Amino acid sequence: MLNPKFIIEVNLRSSINIFFERFIYLFKTVPFWVITFLGNSGVLIFAYTFFHFENGHNPNVTTISDSIWWAFTTITTVGYGDVTPVTFSGRVVAVFLMILGTGLFATYTAIFANVMLGREFLTIGHRVKVLKKNVEGMQTSLHREDLMIERELARINKTLNCINDRLTSLEEENNGEEE
Repeated sequence: MLNPKFIIEVNLRSSINIFFERFIYLFKTVPFWVITFLGNSGVLIFAYTFFHFENGHNPNVTTISDSIWWAFTTITTVGYGDVTPVTFSGRVVAVFLMILGTGLFATYTAIFANVMLGREFLTIGHRVKVLKKNVEGMQTSLHREDLMIERELARINKTLNCINDRLTSLEEENNGEEE
């Protein structure tokens, strides 16, 4: 008999291997790299725009690297608070960068979930289709059986009615002879 601890260890090792295989596969997908490129490009564009509006007005923004730091901390929602916009235009840029960050990380989450669970969903979808066909087949079969039972019941009722009629006529004949 297998040791349950061994089975858990093998399953855990297998699950970890599957996770890492899929995680590595994630880096081979086109959507991941497209979103990464677009996201980083967006960060750099927002950083430059932020630098344009804040440089000279904000004492914490003196170099483009300050703006890039601000853009990455803002888009990742870390927001250390060491660099914050002081101009209206800088704040508008910040709001749009926050919205971009939310969308960007939601997209990353969807791509990650698809890579990790996509195969399972396809397998489950296939199983559901097979089950649906089986259920439909059983429903058709049950419907045919219901029709056969209804016909058989109708035949039995007809036979019972004939027997009842025959018994009634025999009773009437029997009653007529007794009188």
